[in-house]
Amino acid sequence: MAADWETKAAERRQQLSNAIPRDWRLKPELLGELKTPLEQSDNNVLELGFCKRSGILSEKELGITESYKVSELLGALASGQLTALEVTTAFCKRAAIAHQLLNCCTEIFFDNALQRAKELDARRANGEPLGPFHGLPISLKDNLQVEGVPATIGLVHYFDDVSEKNSAVVDIILTSGAVIYCKTNVPQTMMTVDSHNNIFGRTLNPLNTSLSAGGSSGGEGAIVGFRASPLGLGTDVGGSVRFPAACNGVYGFRPTVGRIPAGDTKVCIDPGMRQIKACIGPLAGDVDALDLLMKVVVDSRPWKLDSTAIDVPWRNVKIEAARKFRIGVMAVDPAFPLHPPIRDAVKEASDKLAAAGHEIIQLQPSECLLWEAIQTAFSLFLLDPTGGRLVEEAGEPPIPSRASLAKGLMFAPWTYLADMKDLEGLDRLSALNKKRAAITSAWHANYTKHKLDAVIGPLMQHTAAPHDEFASSAYEKKKTWLIQLQYPACVIPFGKAAAKGGETFELKPGQYASEYNAAKSDGMPCTIQIVTPTMRDEECLAIAKVIDTCLNK
Repeated sequence: MAADWETKAAERRQQLSNAIPRDWRLKPELLGELKTPLEQSDNNVLELGFCKRSGILSEKELGITESYKVSELLGALASGQLTALEVTTAFCKRAAIAHQLLNCCTEIFFDNALQRAKELDARRANGEPLGPFHGLPISLKDNLQVEGVPATIGLVHYFDDVSEKNSAVVDIILTSGAVIYCKTNVPQTMMTVDSHNNIFGRTLNPLNTSLSAGGSSGGEGAIVGFRASPLGLGTDVGGSVRFPAACNGVYGFRPTVGRIPAGDTKVCIDPGMRQIKACIGPLAGDVDALDLLMKVVVDSRPWKLDSTAIDVPWRNVKIEAARKFRIGVMAVDPAFPLHPPIRDAVKEASDKLAAAGHEIIQLQPSECLLWEAIQTAFSLFLLDPTGGRLVEEAGEPPIPSRASLAKGLMFAPWTYLADMKDLEGLDRLSALNKKRAAITSAWHANYTKHKLDAVIGPLMQHTAAPHDEFASSAYEKKKTWLIQLQYPACVIPFGKAAAKGGETFELKPGQYASEYNAAKSDGMPCTIQIVTPTMRDEECLAIAKVIDTCLNK
């Protein structure tokens, strides 16, 4: 007999499916073209063209979702070329298709969104636009709260929780004129890179349904990658915006903690555990949209609304076209070699930037302290057992990627923390904070010594991994080095993996990596990460634009 929570979860999934209007549902003959089971089969649902072939979206609606950058959409809305209702309808329809194929949503409120769009159009007609996002649909990660809407964050423990108020950032974007229309899926405890939980199931990658959409903002990565959202909001501690952006071939930004207010964001950690702080960040189909989101939110003076926001205005950083940068290239730790597509992407990016006149400085492994940062970050994470406790109390099983995470942490000797094995409680926390401070100081010295404007490098050791295999991949713990530093970071897609005949990837003794499957990764997006020091968010995005133009235009 099914446990009570299993019955309730099945009912919740059915309610979610029922929220999709009948006319927006894919016909069985189209769904029959998919190789099944989806999560074990190579389906590129974008190439299958279901949005067009289904007839659910009109030609104009296809153009709205496929042909505009965010700034262009806002321009068309401001000029009256497009109405808020037209734009919202187009993205609601596409989100409905995305969910049927990718299982990316947790909450759907299309009716409310369409009603708000009508009200915004009426305001526009009366010469009273609401703000810079007037009429723009924005999707939300499940942990961003919307009054009257559930926020389970993938935990049975929170199954019946309904938000009593909006998260601070939700209030800001609504005041700015945005239309919110759905919330998207996350992993159980939001602590793995696979967006899978026992309530809503697993989110799939639109480029290959047998590969991970990333996490913990994986629903956002999938819906933005499917072009069913022009702009999404996720959260990031150690990569939870950037991993989904990378897996789905879109742009993502992790700002300095506090630039976007985090008040009333749903979490599954002890609120007193302040050593690890999450930040809210955007995902979009173009880098300019990331900058726009940051500017709109910070220009709203969020520190007057929420105590978690830093009282620092957004600076308009202007970069002359002829300016050249000093760019450090992240060293590859010899213990964690890159898969060939990622290795080649980093080299090609460095070569292109050098050819464009930028000065490239190759950092050394001893300067980057990746393994030291990994050990410290995960030791800090492990001080808080709240997520695991909530899973156990609800009687639900851990998802596979969580169950394998502990095993994945044991991939190499934890030599950096050898002197801490007998420390517990506050003594252990104090020692970890000292380690963290040493790493932060070393990275400050890197930027100062080499006079760096930014550092680039790989976000991941490989392209999007098969489901549940991120947890066993050593280098994915690399994302945690930024936890030590609280540095802003932007990821941009650059190139695609291409299977090359005869190419091999063999590990030497003492090296750690997941298995390289050239055929599986063929055609998947590669990514470059751009990192600047704390509070240099404006420079990070400005430099990311320059790098994006150099690499992708």
